[in-house]
Amino acid sequence: MANLEPQQHAGLINAFDGLVDDLGVLVIDTAVGIFDSVIGLVRASQEILLVVGDETSSITDAYVLIKILQADHGASHFRAVANMMGSSIEGENLFRKLESFTDRFLDVTLRYAGEKPFDENARKSVKRQRVSVEAFPESKSSTAYRKLAKDVPRGHLEFFAERLVSNPVGAWPGGEDCNLKRDD
Repeated sequence: MANLEPQQHAGLINAFDGLVDDLGVLVIDTAVGIFDSVIGLVRASQEILLVVGDETSSITDAYVLIKILQADHGASHFRAVANMMGSSIEGENLFRKLESFTDRFLDVTLRYAGEKPFDENARKSVKRQRVSVEAFPESKSSTAYRKLAKDVPRGHLEFFAERLVSNPVGAWPGGEDCNLKRDD
């Protein structure tokens, strides 16, 4: 995602347009960081769900992304998932760490969406190139995914590509202009 050329980005938008009739929910797993292509995809989304691990770099990345989206693009509502947790208590503690920074320095609403536990079956499904909930439907991670999915808003996917095109962030990594207007 971080290194998409403008033509590749346009192709991605067209691919989303073809999917909207068949989907109730579209989850976009972006690259980590604050690249223009990541911010563009996040801004086009109805809901921003951050996946945060219990490492300083992960917490910092999440905080910086929230700060940029709030300051530069007006986003104010975020949800966070604690990733690779040993227990729900660990997940809640990680969320509190991130929330302590956002509450102190930013004017945003951050909600806890839950935790995804450490689960070796999730790694196995990646190696097998299969979706966890199909490869290991009774695993801890599959149960967590189903729980998270219950709280995801449905509908309005037909506007995703439109929001993506109408809210670009400007120049792409490397300096090439994406030839789309800025709205901010």
